[in-house]
Amino acid sequence: MVLPRVLLADDLALKTLATNLGWYVSETAAKLINIGLQHVDELPDELPLRVPRSESAGFTARIPLPDDQVVREIARERDRSISLVAGSLIHLGLRYRNEIPGQIPVQYNRPEQPLTKAS
Repeated sequence: MVLPRVLLADDLALKTLATNLGWYVSETAAKLINIGLQHVDELPDELPLRVPRSESAGFTARIPLPDDQVVREIARERDRSISLVAGSLIHLGLRYRNEIPGQIPVQYNRPEQPLTKAS
């Protein structure tokens, strides 16, 4: 479990995505952290030391143990808080949100029928 700190714009994007998917915010954040870890090479070399409380939001995210261990290792290597690293990974995951499973639109085999007065 981590307590990510995300910028307010990312917080809004996260909540909007969670609503659109019909998922909990924590569940969506965990998936975005996972996607961020898949693109960890794009994480900026220098992460800020802290994010002002007035410009960020915090919440609890339950992430799988393997992801949690990697997040903690990145935080240790970069000498940054776990919350800050998790927030940065969510930010990165939001860039690649189209990689979340189930995001491919459903293809319908039947063509649409023309509307009638009854419909």
